[in-house]
Amino acid sequence: MPLDSSIVNEIIIKKVYTMKKIFLALAAAAFLSTSAYAGSFGVGIAGTILNIDADVTETTTAGTVAGGSANTNKGSVSHDLVPVGAIFAEYTMDVYPITIGVDYTPGSADVSKNFQSRVETPASGDSEGTSTTFKANAEIENLTTLYAEIPVYQNFYAKLGYTEVDVNTDESGMTAYGNSSVDGVTYGVGFSSGSGSGLNYKFAYEAIDFDTVSIKNANGNKVDGDIDTSGFKLSVVYGF
Repeated sequence: MPLDSSIVNEIIIKKVYTMKKIFLALAAAAFLSTSAYAGSFGVGIAGTILNIDADVTETTTAGTVAGGSANTNKGSVSHDLVPVGAIFAEYTMDVYPITIGVDYTPGSADVSKNFQSRVETPASGDSEGTSTTFKANAEIENLTTLYAEIPVYQNFYAKLGYTEVDVNTDESGMTAYGNSSVDGVTYGVGFSSGSGSGLNYKFAYEAIDFDTVSIKNANGNKVDGDIDTSGFKLSVVYGF
């Protein structure tokens, strides 16, 4: 017998919440351990070539033009090879060289390369209504990640993180949806030249799996977006 969708969603939400609590607890423990174990700090800049993918569903409670009716519109959008920059600070333990840090991307990136559009026509018999073209896009902004880099083999490491990002919508021809924020899990693999004093570098492949973000407008219409990102990152670290 298949599970009810509400039960499945509740299980998934509980698992993600548990992962976040475990990760934040590990991060706090690592930071508090600095007084007991010598280590090194680092600050740096990073550049990523980012690919953004999103599955979007718009559910309207009634037509957005005269004579319209409730409907559901679905689509998938992407924006590839987007260059973004970030700044970060991190701490690496000496006893077991786990690195804990925070990464912040101050800029923004469009979810779709181009505005998405559709034409909605009034129901037949409505002499006053005219066809309307609706356009919309969204951007992600203020990407912030708390992360841990765990040594795997020699200078190779695995990365796990907790990420937050703002999602801003941009639309025309319709009531604005406004903005929201969403959490996600970051994971990846990378190579580090080291964590000693002076300049070091890291090269990594990273992906972020965000939770579904839901935004409503004043008319009660709703947009659900499932956003994922992936890309290659080059970081330059100054250790001290």
